[in-house]
Amino acid sequence: MAHLDCALEDIIQDERSRRSLGRAPGGSRQRDAGGTGKQRGEVQAPSGTHYKRTAPKAGLEGKSENTMGETLKVSANTIPNKLAGAICNVARASRDADATMPAVLATGPASINQAIKGIAIAGKYLLDEEPPMQLVVQPLFEKDLRSGSNVTLQLSTAPLVDCKPSENDLSAKDRTDCFKLAGAIAGRLREGEEVALTTKGQVPVLVVVKAIALTQEYITTSTPGDIKFAVKFVDLEDPVINTPSTYLHFSVLQKEL
Repeated sequence: MAHLDCALEDIIQDERSRRSLGRAPGGSRQRDAGGTGKQRGEVQAPSGTHYKRTAPKAGLEGKSENTMGETLKVSANTIPNKLAGAICNVARASRDADATMPAVLATGPASINQAIKGIAIAGKYLLDEEPPMQLVVQPLFEKDLRSGSNVTLQLSTAPLVDCKPSENDLSAKDRTDCFKLAGAIAGRLREGEEVALTTKGQVPVLVVVKAIALTQEYITTSTPGDIKFAVKFVDLEDPVINTPSTYLHFSVLQKEL
């Protein structure tokens, strides 16, 4: 099964060799809500890959659907574009060989922020392929969700998601309570509403990912694995400084029972 038993350095090198074919992640432009292209922001991290292949971590809340797939370990210094390349290669191999999708393991706000950026970049490139692949994420935290920040982001595919930023989107800041935010998400899901969150910054991104993971516990009619999210970059006006800024846009997905 191509790439699944390779070291990540080999995966990255193979991804670079594909660039002439237009399949590998690189510098690209993210469309904003108005349809104009702008250079994506906050993508590059300090030099150094700092992620490695590892076994799935035990003791996580919930149960991942694909516990035997490739696991990519991310650090605060991981370059999101390179992580996206590894995700794309393993995702393609998973599709071609009917194998499991990869998971991303991260600890701490900085690492989780880089992981989410890498997933957003990978999702953009996989959507541009034929046939398109919609990348979705199930966050699995260790048990102490309030103070802990060790998460496995289990990747899978889903029907295409068409969710655009709106004034009704929820948001998170550094001091947002993830439990209250999870309650707001769950409340909207119970009402059958579309749920999305828009945020930026290391701590707010961690809060959002925790809140989505907690939502699983709040939706009592669901079973493990029902609450996931898709994530992408969007360019919006920052209400504080009144200038365009790049945000992460999370679409919360609930499997219909």
